[in-house]
Amino acid sequence: MAGGVELAAAAVDAVARAAGAAVSGAGGAVGTMAVELVRGRLSGVRQGVETVSAVEQAPDDPDARARLREKLAEVLAEDPAFAAHLASLLVPPVPTAPPTSPTIRKGGPIARLVLVVVAVVLALAIYGLSGPVGDDGPLSDGSGHKVTVLKDPEAVKAITPDLHSMPAGWTIRSEPAVTACDESPDKCQGILSLAQSSFRNQSDQSAGFGVAACASAADARRIYREMIREDLGGKLLSIPALGQESSAVEFSAGEGQAYARVGTVVVYVSERGSNDDYEVRTLESLAQMIATRAQQAQDGEKPNARAR
Repeated sequence: MAGGVELAAAAVDAVARAAGAAVSGAGGAVGTMAVELVRGRLSGVRQGVETVSAVEQAPDDPDARARLREKLAEVLAEDPAFAAHLASLLVPPVPTAPPTSPTIRKGGPIARLVLVVVAVVLALAIYGLSGPVGDDGPLSDGSGHKVTVLKDPEAVKAITPDLHSMPAGWTIRSEPAVTACDESPDKCQGILSLAQSSFRNQSDQSAGFGVAACASAADARRIYREMIREDLGGKLLSIPALGQESSAVEFSAGEGQAYARVGTVVVYVSERGSNDDYEVRTLESLAQMIATRAQQAQDGEKPNARAR
């Protein structure tokens, strides 16, 4: 993963580019997500949101960019889970060895898929495992669960795990927080709101979660595919399928990520160890938990799934 200073600089560039794209209408969903991720994390930092807004208002102002870069570098140094989450959007991880299993495509905090046996199954997952889903109120996904657009940011925030959702021994690094996209739907690229939280445990492992609530199942599907578009060498992990589309990948012996599209929501989890103590079963448990919480929210229930 890129160093804190380099990652902060990349994030500032993303904010500046997004500001220009908002004027030209040429922005992308991943850029929008990176900016909202930065804004959401800095909302709990003194003058954080104002610093982001200053770059958005004057993207070429070197002083505004320097202030945001400095503030971000401080937060990144203190919050490795947030750093991993942001890096997964902005900086493609470098594979430690040539992949021996099929390569997957770059995600970002939200989406890929966990099918490793047959190429035909992988293709089905990439191009959609379900038919078109409308957006005229809650619909069924065929399993009895609902596919619901979550317009209330607080409902999206509730999907993001809190400390009570985590296994014993974990402590909270950043409290669940949500950022709503207040711009027009086209500028938000179909994203209604983004939520996040992060944790660490006594073994110095860290876990970061991201939730993107979309304006329709079709938007969620598009966001998912956009995130797996760029080639990235990584080892696909075999964990149980989640939602309508899902994936998991190991970038090194110390880091794994999992993604899923659940109806109109795309969820992401990153689990990292300080050395080689990252465990696939922990990643699997955390991914299952957040995917279940996303479905509970769409079913009209209070998300209460916990990782064991």
